[in-house]
Amino acid sequence: MLLFKPVMIGDKDIIQSFSGKSIFRNCDFSFSNMFGWSHYYNTTFTVSEENFLCVRFQPRNDSPGYLFPLGDGNLEEAVNALITDAESRNNPFYMYGVTQTMFELIEKIMPGKFVYEKNRNWFEYIYSSDDLIRLTGKKFQSKRNHINKFKRTYEWEYLPITHDIIPDCLTLYKRWCRENGGCNTEESLIEEGIATQSIFDNYEHLNLIGGALRINGEILAYSYGQALTEDTFGIHAEKCLPEIDGGFSMMNQQFAEHNCSEFLYINREEDLGLESLRKAKLSYHPTILLEKGYLRLK
Repeated sequence: MLLFKPVMIGDKDIIQSFSGKSIFRNCDFSFSNMFGWSHYYNTTFTVSEENFLCVRFQPRNDSPGYLFPLGDGNLEEAVNALITDAESRNNPFYMYGVTQTMFELIEKIMPGKFVYEKNRNWFEYIYSSDDLIRLTGKKFQSKRNHINKFKRTYEWEYLPITHDIIPDCLTLYKRWCRENGGCNTEESLIEEGIATQSIFDNYEHLNLIGGALRINGEILAYSYGQALTEDTFGIHAEKCLPEIDGGFSMMNQQFAEHNCSEFLYINREEDLGLESLRKAKLSYHPTILLEKGYLRLK
């Protein structure tokens, strides 16, 4: 049995020493995601004898499972160590968040041993950063219209998220939460609220990059994230009051312009099977729809 430990803020450097070398553009290896949502998924990790980062967690309503092990050593030994760990816990073996590339790497060294099943709700939306910055062409006409109306309607400025405005961002989140079902009644909002508070409490230590819109004197939109690979930036959160006409479009474009111009791609994560979120993410015409699923033993 592998000796896993809970993901704590002090584990950032060791986890990022592996994830920082990752070639995979998915958001699952983002330390801020692991840390912020560790309460929800009971996320734990260890560095195996094979010098691989191994992450174990418990999805709600699913069996415990693992992420693809990250490291430069013998991948077959690392995967077998995870299988042995699952067996020692009397759990079926599952590996979650598996992309097609990950499956092909495992299939090459362990052919025919696993079943790979994709889950559309986990697919991640990856965009050209140039598309989200410039919004050129007919396909983005409606986005440009929203932004132009926003600029005509409001007095606004774009600000980087710093220690000084984090309380304003939290005030906005709580206001948004109340208007979307209630922070203390809807389970998903309760869990998101815990993650949001934890991330803002540790914002500077997490080395997140964020931006906010001050609209008519108030912080009414924000977004933050971090680099996933050398060429891909991951957006982890974006909030705006729905009554701000064009606010989401403006926040999206301004964040991309100010913080993502050095990256080729921007990953805006999954839609979680929410139809409204899927429609919104598709409306920005992703360059890559990163397919993900899970592995199980045959």
